[in-house]
Amino acid sequence: MQKSHSMGFIQKWFGFSGWKELSTSKRIGVQILYRIIFLAGLAVGLIIHTMIFGGDPPLAPLFGILLVWFLMFQFFINLIFVNSS
Repeated sequence: MQKSHSMGFIQKWFGFSGWKELSTSKRIGVQILYRIIFLAGLAVGLIIHTMIFGGDPPLAPLFGILLVWFLMFQFFINLIFVNSS
């Protein structure tokens, strides 16, 4: 059975191919750096939410912030390590 075109797009830009490429490069420092960047970006998202709405975010917005940042980060990782020319 063939994958649909939209599923191929999602897998290409939001899948884990970038992390697989990064992990096979054996550059531990780069792997640690990207994980720190992920956590820093998540912290920025939480800070922005707190500045706009005040107080700690409830559980649903917290998961929303995490999901949006995760997808954005996956896109950038795949852009850098898989889909770059």
